[in-house]
Amino acid sequence: MGFPTDETDRLWQELYNFGISKIPEHEARMLPHTTLKVPGTDEYLVQLDVWHELHCLNDLRMLLYPERFPGLAGVTNDKGVIDRESIEFRHWDHCVDSIRETLMCHADVAPIPFRVNFPASKVIVPRLATTHTCRNFTKIQEWAKEHKASYWNYNVTAEQAEEIMRESGFDNAPWESIDDQYMEFPGNTFFTYWREHPEEAKAAREKTAASGL
Repeated sequence: MGFPTDETDRLWQELYNFGISKIPEHEARMLPHTTLKVPGTDEYLVQLDVWHELHCLNDLRMLLYPERFPGLAGVTNDKGVIDRESIEFRHWDHCVDSIRETLMCHADVAPIPFRVNFPASKVIVPRLATTHTCRNFTKIQEWAKEHKASYWNYNVTAEQAEEIMRESGFDNAPWESIDDQYMEFPGNTFFTYWREHPEEAKAAREKTAASGL
């Protein structure tokens, strides 16, 4: 808590900066949903959701200190209002909802007792520093370190993506709606907007092809 420093920023990164993990095939077979294989190995890719949630929380934390983390300036107008169509805003909005889902899923029911706010003794208040039953976070971090996947390039060409999806043997389409991201995929008729605006979609594809992107 308090205004961030280099030390607190480092400690936040150390909480969750473990990247992607690898697990052996026999463990991958027990997953409720199929995942991709690490290229050239018999191991499979997973990421513990806690790292994603902490990453999201850290991003929201940094929003509270724009004078230290100036990235916010790039997505606000001259009145200081955030551009809600920006990629950054959509990420933050996603983070709020993702943290909400996690809190509801795990639903900590640790009982919070009450006390008189001594020494002021003017009101009854909750004693928020209550006792919780927790997982061993250090053990989780140790597991992530031991199972860290070796670095490889996660950016692939369209041809490589097609090959990976074909070899994976499962539907790689997102489960959540990403229709609001249509501007990031000009003319791609996977998105409702482009299907409903075929002439715009055609022009967007031609513009992308002409730019060589």
